[in-house]
Amino acid sequence: MKTLPLLIFLVLVLSLNLFAEGEKPAETSKKESAKKSIPLFDGKTLKGWKLCNYAGIGEVKVNSETGALRVTRGEILSGIRIDNFDKRKLPKVNYELSLEARRVEGEDFFCCLTFPHKKTHASFVLGGWGGSVCGISSIDFMDAMENSTMTVRDFDQGKWYKLRLLVTDNRFQAFVEEKKIVNVGIKGRKIGMRFGEIEESVPLGLSTFRTTAEYKNIKIRHLEDAEIAAAKKLDEEDEF
Repeated sequence: MKTLPLLIFLVLVLSLNLFAEGEKPAETSKKESAKKSIPLFDGKTLKGWKLCNYAGIGEVKVNSETGALRVTRGEILSGIRIDNFDKRKLPKVNYELSLEARRVEGEDFFCCLTFPHKKTHASFVLGGWGGSVCGISSIDFMDAMENSTMTVRDFDQGKWYKLRLLVTDNRFQAFVEEKKIVNVGIKGRKIGMRFGEIEESVPLGLSTFRTTAEYKNIKIRHLEDAEIAAAKKLDEEDEF
């Protein structure tokens, strides 16, 4: 009879060990994904970036106090874009862009993230059209304000927001913090930039509209096979 409690104890220990072993792959996967991320901003200089050719552009610099990339309010648009994108062999599909952004001053979009999709480009807009509209510009020649990706939310002045954008063959997915605000199938649809000065932000850029903003932890990474497969599953569901 004395051996029964001992057997129960051993079974519990073994079960806990097996549970812990089952948790390790997920943790490892997250760490591996982080290691595979390519930093696009070093927090100290503007190396690898160049100013967008906007009329009346505001000052763009590194904020020495926060280590953030600061885009100061321009007459209309202000911003910066990646230099030598093709030479750096950065991905144009099946990738994730991530960063933290905040509106420092102003009342319009504080983050217009221009990104590549194969041979074309689009923009993920946050806080536009008066300060709260978000979405993708442009799909089928319609801006974020006009197409199905449009959502409305408030952004607190000075607060940092974690942003993520997943770009796959036939889908765009975008997150603010952990909330998915864009999930749109794009198979057979026309993807492109809004006509005008914003086109100066291709292939990958950050722009503001009469607003001062800051950005940090700007990274890009190739998606894992499982992430690509998950996006394809969503594509298949759209067909039914």
